[in-house]
Amino acid sequence: MNLFKRVRIDRLFFGSFASFLSILLLVFTWISYSTTSKELANTSSYYQQDMLNELNKQIDIQLKSIEQMSLAASRNMNTIGYDPFEKDPFELFHRRDDMLRMLASITYSTTMVQSIYLYIDNPTKTDPQAPVQILDMAHVREESWYPEIEKLDFTWVGERTLPTNKGPQQFISFARKLYNNSDKYYGLLMLNVKATAIEGLVRGGSAGKEKNRLLLDASGRTIATIGKPTLSENDLGLINSKENASNYIHLPVNQDHGEGALLVWSKVRSDWMLIEITPWNEIVHGSIRLAYILVSVGLTAIFITAFFTLFLSRQFTKPIRLLLSRMGRVPAAGAVVDLPTDYENEFGSLFNGYRRQMERIEELLKSLQSQHKRKREAEILALQAMINPHFLYNTLDQLNWIAIDSGQEKISTIVSLMGKMFRIGLSNGETVIPIRDELTHVECYLQIQKIRWGERLTYSMDIEEDLKDLYISRLTIQPFVENAFIHGFHGRRTGEVNVSLKRKEYELEIIIRDNGVGLKTDWASPKPRKTGGYGVRNVMDRIAAYFGEPYGVTLRNREEGGTEVVLLLPILHNKTELEDALHVESTYY
Repeated sequence: MNLFKRVRIDRLFFGSFASFLSILLLVFTWISYSTTSKELANTSSYYQQDMLNELNKQIDIQLKSIEQMSLAASRNMNTIGYDPFEKDPFELFHRRDDMLRMLASITYSTTMVQSIYLYIDNPTKTDPQAPVQILDMAHVREESWYPEIEKLDFTWVGERTLPTNKGPQQFISFARKLYNNSDKYYGLLMLNVKATAIEGLVRGGSAGKEKNRLLLDASGRTIATIGKPTLSENDLGLINSKENASNYIHLPVNQDHGEGALLVWSKVRSDWMLIEITPWNEIVHGSIRLAYILVSVGLTAIFITAFFTLFLSRQFTKPIRLLLSRMGRVPAAGAVVDLPTDYENEFGSLFNGYRRQMERIEELLKSLQSQHKRKREAEILALQAMINPHFLYNTLDQLNWIAIDSGQEKISTIVSLMGKMFRIGLSNGETVIPIRDELTHVECYLQIQKIRWGERLTYSMDIEEDLKDLYISRLTIQPFVENAFIHGFHGRRTGEVNVSLKRKEYELEIIIRDNGVGLKTDWASPKPRKTGGYGVRNVMDRIAAYFGEPYGVTLRNREEGGTEVVLLLPILHNKTELEDALHVESTYY
C-alpha cells in the first residue's frame, strides 16, 4: 500500500516530518553518548594509569625496604649466633637477649613495622607488650597462608588481625624462613606492617570519593585493598592475557560488577600489581547527563517543531482544500469568484488557471447572450464615435450626474476623468499643448486604471515644476503608459508605473518605466495582422517627422524586470517653435 496515495497530505507531511526528527534525535543522542563515553573512558584510563604507575613505584620502594630489613635481620641473627638448638642455656639466653634488642631496634627505626614475630619450636616466654614476640611454630603451621611459605623462602601475607596493646588491629606481614649456620631451617621471622600504612600507599593520598583498588603480589594473591573492589578469576585472567604492563579493559555487565566497570592496572618494573576498579556508571555519568540534556532539548525541539510542522502543513493543504471545495460547488454561480488572489507561487498559478478555465466555461454557456451584447455595444460605440464632441461632453456630464445620483462613485469618477481626457485629447485642434496638460491627460488615464486595479497598481510622476510650462506634441506620453497596461501587465496581478521628466542642457528627457513582462524579442517586427501598438508607432513617427536625429524614442528591457521608454525631445518654450523645428527631410508624412 502506497501511503502517499492513500493518506491525507497534511497528516502524511506532519507524520513523516515528526518521525524523521525523532529518529534523527535518537541516532544523534546514541552517537553522542557512545562517542563521549568512549572518550571519557580513554581519558580516565590514561590518567589512572599514570597515577597507578607512580603509586606502584612508591609501593615497590617501601615494600622492598621491608624485605631488605627482613633479610638484614636474618643475617644479623646469624652474626649474633642465635640458634635455638644451642645446648648451653646461659649462652642461648645471652644470645636471645641480643637478638631481641636487634629486632626491637628495627621496629623503632620505622613507623611502618608495628611488631616482629619469631616462630620457633619450643619457644621461650617473652613480654606480650614487647615489640618482638617469640611464638610457637606449631601455631603458624595451622595458618591458611603457611603452605605458601613452605614452597618459598619468603613471601608477603595479606591482611590479618593481630592483638596489640591498643586492641586488635589489621596488619600485612612479610614472612622469611630462618636458617642457622649449619643451613638448618629452624624458624620463621615475620615483620608485621600496619595495614593502614600499606593502604595509605595504595590510596596515594587521594581525596574525595573512596577508590576501589587492590594490591596483588607476583602470584596474584591480594595483599591490600581499599574501598570495595571485586576481582574474579576471569578478570585476573583477562589482565594476565594482556602483554602491556599497564593497560585497561572495559568489563561487561556481570554479577561481580553489576553494570560493568573500567579495570585499570599497573605492574611496571615491580613484583606488584596495582589495580583500580571504577564502576562504569561513574565513567559515563557525564555522557548520560549529556544524553539526558540532548533528549530533553530534542523533545522540546520536536514539540515546537511539531506545532510548526502542523502549521506549515496546513498552509500547504489549505489552498488545496479550498480549491476542492470550490470544485464541488461548480457549476453554481460565483463558485470561483472568492478564490484567493494574493498567492504568487504555484498555488496562485493553479488558482488563476482554474479561474480562467471556469471563466471560459461560463463564457461558453452564455456565448449567444455575450455575442449579442458585444454586437450591440459595438454598434453603440460606432454611433457614439460619430457624435459631435460638444454633444459628447454634455452627454458625459449627464452620465456623471446620473452616476452621482445613483451612488455609483467609481463610475462617476471614471466618466469625469474620461471627459477631462477627451477635452485634453482634442484640445480644440491644437497640435502642441503645455506639458502640464499632457501630464493631466496621463494622470487621468492612470487614475482610471487605479480604479480598476485598486491597491495592485502603484504609479508615481517625478517632474520638476518649471518643466510643466514647456510645450510638447499632444498625446506623446500616454500611448507608452497605455502600452504598459496592454502588453506589460497582461496576465499579471500587480503593476508599477513611473513617469519622470528631466532637463538635459537643451534637451528634454522623458522616461516611462514599468515592472511588466518586458519587451518581446520580435517587438519591432511588423505584425501579420492588426494587433494594436499604433499609438506607440504614431509617436515615434511624429518625433522623427518633427525633429529627426538625434531625437527619438528608445525602448529597452530593465535589469530588474519590465520596460523602460526614453523619449529625447527638444525644449519648446512656445507653440511656434514646433513649426521651426519641423524636420522636412522626413517624407513619412
